[in-house]
Amino acid sequence: MNAHVQPPPTVGAVMHSPVVSVAADDSLWTAVDVMLSRGLRHLVVVHGETAKGVLVDRDLAAVWAMNPLGLKHRKAVDAISPVPAFLGPETDVVTAAVRMRSLGADALVVVDAEQRPIGMVTDHDLLGVLAGLLGGEEAGGASPRYHGYRHPILLPD
Repeated sequence: MNAHVQPPPTVGAVMHSPVVSVAADDSLWTAVDVMLSRGLRHLVVVHGETAKGVLVDRDLAAVWAMNPLGLKHRKAVDAISPVPAFLGPETDVVTAAVRMRSLGADALVVVDAEQRPIGMVTDHDLLGVLAGLLGGEEAGGASPRYHGYRHPILLPD
């Protein structure tokens, strides 16, 4: 009996889009506002249409813990990793997972040939693929359409 093994899906097939971003010159305060209003943990930082990096909620929390007013005085581009966490849409999910782990990241920006962001793939997305490959199902058969799905949105006081 010859079992046919399917190749792993590409990140283009599992990424979520559209990309939610902030401009490189936006303040971290603006980034926090966007994250909270959309229920996200990651934002793409862009300069024009070009991706510069990923802004992570933990990085914002670290800035806030050191100096809460720092969120108003620091730019989004100042809080991203110097190593770009980018890959192309044709990259398979196994390669994406290896890259994510090597970077110590939990999200990668999917970019086109001109480095424009077209999607994002997260650890949650990759776990969903793994669960699907192993025969697991999302509760209710519905898969999340964006990162932040089912996360509470914090409202201002």
